[in-house]
Parts: sequence; C-alpha cells; structure tokens
Amino acid sequence: MEPHLLKKYRSLNNSFDKKLTFHLGAEAGFFSEFNNMILAMIYCLDNRIKFTLYSKKGNFSLNNGWNDFFLPFCDQTEFYLHQRYNRRANQVKNSKKLPPKLLKVITGNEFLTQDIWNSFRNSQFSNKKFTFPDLGLKDSSLLQVTRTIIPIIWRYKPNSEKIIKKYKSSVELPRDYISIHIRSGDKNIESTTYSFQKYIEKAALVNFSKNAFILTDDYKVIKELEKNYPDWNFRTLCSPTEKGYRHSDFKKYDKHEKYLKHLKLLASIDLCAKSNHFIGTYSSNPGMFMGMRIGEENCSCIDYDNWVLW
Repeated sequence: MEPHLLKKYRSLNNSFDKKLTFHLGAEAGFFSEFNNMILAMIYCLDNRIKFTLYSKKGNFSLNNGWNDFFLPFCDQTEFYLHQRYNRRANQVKNSKKLPPKLLKVITGNEFLTQDIWNSFRNSQFSNKKFTFPDLGLKDSSLLQVTRTIIPIIWRYKPNSEKIIKKYKSSVELPRDYISIHIRSGDKNIESTTYSFQKYIEKAALVNFSKNAFILTDDYKVIKELEKNYPDWNFRTLCSPTEKGYRHSDFKKYDKHEKYLKHLKLLASIDLCAKSNHFIGTYSSNPGMFMGMRIGEENCSCIDYDNWVLW
C-alpha cells in the first residue's frame, strides 16, 4: 500500500459535511461484513458522505472490533446504541422510527447503515463508473475502485500481523501456485455446492500449475483431493481436526479462539491473493472478496463467469 493514498483518502473523507456511521460486525461472517463495508465506503465517496465506523461489539471482535485486526483508517465511535439501532436494512425494518432518529440526533449522523444499505447493493451501483481524482481514479469500474480501496485499509495491527505471518510461514508453497476455495460446513445449506471435479477442471483450464493452496474449513476436502488427484500438490492451513464450519459450534468458542480462527482465515486469504490465479465461487463471500481484491482477470469461478454483487 502506498502511504500517500491513505493520507489522500482520509483527507477526502474528512472533507465531507454529511456523516455515516457504518456498523461492521452486525450480523454475518467476516467477509460478508468486510465486503459490504468496502461497498459502503465507495458509496460514501461517490455521494460526498464522511464514512465513520462502529465495530466495538462486532461479532468477530476480541475487544476492539476492527482495531483487533487492522490499523485505523477513519474516525471511529464506541457509542453503545449503534449496536442496537444501526444495523443492516433487513434488521431495522423502519429506519424512521424514533430510536434510529434519536441516535442520529445524539451522534450527529445524517445516515446509519440501514439508510444506505440498499443503495449500494444493486446492479445500478455495481455497473456504475466512478471518478475520484484524489485517488487517481477516473471513469473506473467498481472492481477497479475496490482494488484501490482495499490495499489502503488492509494494514494489520502489529500483534495480529505477527500471528498471521506465523500461519503463512507454516505452509511451504512454491513460487508458482494457484489457490482454490472449496466451501463446506454450514455453507452447504446456504448455497449450491459443487463437486471437487468442477474446481480441478477449472484449474486445468487456467493451466498455471498443479501446485494448489486450498482454502477450506473441512480437512476431508484435502483427503479427498489427495486421493482423487495424486499428481497434484495440495497445501492448506486447515488442520486435520477441522470438520467444517458449524455456526452452532463456532458460537461456543471463547473470544480468543474466535480471534485466532479469524487470523488464520486472513492468512489463508493473503495466500490466495498471492497466488497466480484464484479458483472458487463468486457466490461465496471469500470469492466475492477475491474478485474485489485481485480483479476478475485473476479469478476463475465455477458458478459465474463474471464477478457478481450479491
């Protein structure tokens, strides 16, 4: 990340008169929350709204939300009423009711998360061209903007970075490798799943390498891949004891266990981003994020030919 871009983003963001406080960690998994935060940031830039953040009690939080993992990039608040009345649109059915209106008055916000939620989650927004001269962007696609914004804010807190580096260094990867995200666990219930063959067929079309880093939370995936594709070299951060994500089980972990699991996920995502090419599904939040971080040209997904906002 070029430090001057962070400085320029802050200067531009702080120049706006109207203000939004975005609630990060209100409901969903980390990358669902992160992806939507990036989209909200871009919406705010485009509409000259100052973006501020609330994440203190986020569902991924150890003690300080965003600041447990990353360095600050904007003004933040810890005001407790954001936890209840500043949420996704589906969680706050009527943002004009008294509590959200009072929260705006108390905090000096013109906007809360629910007020803009549907404005950046539609095809008109995803197909829009953006111009932000301060950030060197002119008539840029949404993914061109996300590839500028993400490096600006993807700056690990030193103690978190130390653990993430340890995770990454534990995996021996060659210089050239591809990455594959294979969803499992509860996600099987939430969305269409695909056979391993579909991923390998897509990887063969890319034809970069038979060395692959696998992002998964179920070690059975690794065993099946090794059994069916012995000529491939598979590496992963998934441990042999992991049997897929179960939300009911995840909720039982203490905060520090959840923190370490999130750091391992971030390490895996970094290894995916560093690969020659990413294979996955755009309908998953990690797949959606990878398109936003490294661009469609570096991704091949088995559910959609092009990146989709969902």
